[in-house]
Amino acid sequence: MAFLGFGKKSEGGLMDAIRCDEKDFLIWKWRPAGQAVNSTSKENAIRTGSSIDVRPGQAAVFLYQQKEGEYDVIKGPYGGKIETDNLPILSSIIGTAYAGGTPFQASVYFFNLARGQKVSFTIPYFSVPAAPPYENYMVPVAIKGSLVFNVPNDKQYVKNLFEAWGGNDTTMAELEEKLKDLLIQGIKGIVANAPQQTGVFVLQLNKLQNSLGKYILSEIGDRVFFNAGVVATDILITEIRFDEEDEGYRQLKQASTDFAHSINMQNQETLLLAKAQERERMKVDQQARNKSVIYTTEMNLKHQEDMLARMRDEGQFAQHQQTLAAAEQAHMMNQAGMHRADLASETAFLGAHQVNVQADVMKTGLNNMGDMGAMNLGGGNGHMNPAGMMTSMMMGTAVASQMGGMMNNMGSAINQSMQPQVQPQMGQTPPPMPGGMQAPPPMPTQQAVQYFINVNGQQYGPCDTNAMMQMAQSGQIDPQTMVWTNGMPAWAPICQVPALASLFQQAPPQGGMCPPPFPNM
Repeated sequence: MAFLGFGKKSEGGLMDAIRCDEKDFLIWKWRPAGQAVNSTSKENAIRTGSSIDVRPGQAAVFLYQQKEGEYDVIKGPYGGKIETDNLPILSSIIGTAYAGGTPFQASVYFFNLARGQKVSFTIPYFSVPAAPPYENYMVPVAIKGSLVFNVPNDKQYVKNLFEAWGGNDTTMAELEEKLKDLLIQGIKGIVANAPQQTGVFVLQLNKLQNSLGKYILSEIGDRVFFNAGVVATDILITEIRFDEEDEGYRQLKQASTDFAHSINMQNQETLLLAKAQERERMKVDQQARNKSVIYTTEMNLKHQEDMLARMRDEGQFAQHQQTLAAAEQAHMMNQAGMHRADLASETAFLGAHQVNVQADVMKTGLNNMGDMGAMNLGGGNGHMNPAGMMTSMMMGTAVASQMGGMMNNMGSAINQSMQPQVQPQMGQTPPPMPGGMQAPPPMPTQQAVQYFINVNGQQYGPCDTNAMMQMAQSGQIDPQTMVWTNGMPAWAPICQVPALASLFQQAPPQGGMCPPPFPNM
């Protein structure tokens, strides 16, 4: 008797290597080596400890018969032995009485989990009605593309995959064949209504390839999962072809060409009208700009006229002020001359009074000296005293000398007071000093005043009065010619410059019209 099953002949359950080497499969059921499909009822008897190899992109699904509807999944890559550690549900099936060596009943399926798998489809020509205004035309359209899908390994998807394919081996070709009718029916209905729903011209459906695929996916994705057990992730439309030999296509092509020509003519007319309107608008804008320029120019001219008027008024006011200043200066000079004359008269009077006082003093002194000559210095006989006489003579001589000096000073004072009080000009030599004193050397000659002259807008100078006299005699300048020299606040006509009035032997005009002040040079 075998202990715990060891040494007992088992039915099936040989130690096998469980793996899938298929390439083009969706679902593949594993069988022991050498056994055909359904060749023995023991083909699903598997012993723990058997090796299992699950490649990347695959999943091994253990479907147990002891617990209907329960299964374990080993997702690749994985390589090792079958143990209850990696198959949780198996641990509740294997009894400890057999030390885990008892065969267990399970069907092993390999699922293709590669992502981004594709199923190609080709939909032959079918009629698509054109959108208004061409709804009477039918155009044959053929479509090529592919459906992109994934096979998830979650339990809800595994169950749906088993139910969709009945637990049988399934190739990609079989999946494609099963999806063919579903794709043809779904895509035909969607594309046939696309021109009416989108307003896109039927002959321009190629413009909708990307958006059309997404719309088809949203419409048939659930049906693909329900019928094939796979999850559609995208539908790629690679080509939309028209049957150019079909009569409906050619008629629509011609009608659309005529319509496009008509639209083109309308567009050209619209463009010409727009250009004409633009030209008219530009013309109106130009007129408005011209008016603005004219208005601005007129305002500038008016502003310049106002400025010139103000400058003219300011020039006349400046000339008036200069005239007043000159008159005031002449009045002040006249007053100063009168004041000097009064001072001279007062000085002469004071000198004469001083002379009179000194003469009286001398007369009194002389009388006293006479008395001194008759003084009796001790003789007592009433005769002339020689000592007194000598003293009187000495004092008389001193008084005479003092009177001579006083008379000379008085004469000089009187002469000075009688002379006109005119200050000597620079460069002139004063007269000899009184008393025979030699006169001081002549003072340095002052440089003649130099003037700048404006003749017909041209500046000349500097020129002295002699040169200006020659220009006046030759007619090059007149009383209204503008001149300037150092010390003048601004340019002024010759007629307003007192120092030059003698050039034309006439008095400066009063209130005459003179040009505005010339800018400082």
